[in-house]
Amino acid sequence: MEQLGIPEQDFINTVARALGRSEPLKHAPQRDIVGPPDFWQEDEEIRKHSLELFKKNLEGLSGRVVIAQSAAEVQQQVKTWLTELEAKNVICWDHGDLKELLQPETLGVNVQLWNDGHSSKELIDVAARADVGITWINFGIAYTGSMAVLSGARTGRSVSLLPPTHIGICKRSQIVPTMTSVIKHLVDLRGQGHLPATINFITGPSRTSDIEMDLSIGVHGPYRTWVIVLDEQ
Repeated sequence: MEQLGIPEQDFINTVARALGRSEPLKHAPQRDIVGPPDFWQEDEEIRKHSLELFKKNLEGLSGRVVIAQSAAEVQQQVKTWLTELEAKNVICWDHGDLKELLQPETLGVNVQLWNDGHSSKELIDVAARADVGITWINFGIAYTGSMAVLSGARTGRSVSLLPPTHIGICKRSQIVPTMTSVIKHLVDLRGQGHLPATINFITGPSRTSDIEMDLSIGVHGPYRTWVIVLDEQ
């Protein structure tokens, strides 16, 4: 603060007033609650309606969510979207769970799989030129309509970042109520020594308003975020 020309004590006093205190505390306050705040606690009602809430919240961010009843419907929906977009080039994760629901080689377009048969630079160049990137979604977060995507050697994050359209696919069982479930899973992975290379939380299409508060879509990432959820129940 001193370097910015703001006396440190003045800064602390301002923060204390913003918190409704007449003066700064002399000691750190006691916090009785450990973990997320109460409103983030996952109750049975949210858990029961997680899929509906995820769909509502992502569509509220201009995303699309389609519920499929079979792998064949997943395949057909991807084809329908590729036709709508007039897509010619697609890059897709070489991911076991994803390929159980989708056969990339039969999509009728030029598909490049992200795997270790190519260098990272080659794959990034392909992703930058692709019309659509297709990934598995490790978790859908109902409370915010977000996707949690864990990346690694065969699951490059460029697939969800560089093409103008990102199509994510998952099963209903992967839709969780809140971020809390995702963090618990990551803690377990850390304990097993299996943390992913990166963890990307994607909440709708890329958007920014950092230039004169003028909202722009698709500047830092895809401007279409579409999801297919297989309802296996």
